[in-house]
Amino acid sequence: MSTQHPASRMARRTRASALASFAVMAWGAAQVAQAADWVSIAKSDRTEVFANPASLGVSPASWVIVRTKQNFVEPQPSARKNKSFLSARNEYRVDCAQRRLAYREMASYSQLDLQGDSVQKTKIGEKNLKWMDAPSGTVFGAIVDYACKNVPAGMQPATK
Repeated sequence: MSTQHPASRMARRTRASALASFAVMAWGAAQVAQAADWVSIAKSDRTEVFANPASLGVSPASWVIVRTKQNFVEPQPSARKNKSFLSARNEYRVDCAQRRLAYREMASYSQLDLQGDSVQKTKIGEKNLKWMDAPSGTVFGAIVDYACKNVPAGMQPATK
């Protein structure tokens, strides 16, 4: 037989119920926030590119950092034999002054929105970046525009 007062048992149950409700609400809010993490910045007939605003920063070499999610209309061939992918998560280094960018990391997935099997991953060292021009009106140009216009105040890259 329990010696606890019925009111204290009820209080514990109420607290447990409130904590469970809070956990469910927090999980739901995290799901909404996760969906809102990506902002569409470029769209063509072959692809759509989304940027993650929270990823914006500046590398030690003073390049702007931005992470993107790219969904493709058609499967893209992978470097791995007989594999293809429909989405990729990329991390770029962006040179705002010269309107160019370089892949730092890439991970591709078999399904849209970074879902499904991981098909391939690539990581390139800061000293081995391969820079690509990013003319206005192109997908790369849209990535450069977004990154350079939205890098947080106080994180502006050094100008050379």
